[in-house]
Amino acid sequence: MATFDASRDSIRDVARKVYSHGRIGAGFTSATWIKADGRPQPQAPGALRVMPLETAAVAGRSVPIRWRVQLPEKEVDVTTRALNPQAWMDTRFPYWEGPIRFEGSHAGRGYLEMTGYE
Repeated sequence: MATFDASRDSIRDVARKVYSHGRIGAGFTSATWIKADGRPQPQAPGALRVMPLETAAVAGRSVPIRWRVQLPEKEVDVTTRALNPQAWMDTRFPYWEGPIRFEGSHAGRGYLEMTGYE
């Protein structure tokens, strides 16, 4: 599962966050576009497209560190990159989390959390 969060000042003033939830390759994504006034606008199932572009060896596993994220209805087509690819959290339920930068149709910073890379 991957969760992308773009900071409010990074994607225009129209929206605050774009989320994706679902295992990559499992055929499911969901997205919620948060408007500038804070109101959520759920997107249709599958409207969000995410594709890993690059992986890195992190704590003995292959973890995506660069992604293409698209939400065509909102004219979002960005490539993200991890600022610290080695940001693995070796907790009881291990996961990767850390800040990202993105560029493309929009540019800015955000945060990414990923689970399921055991």
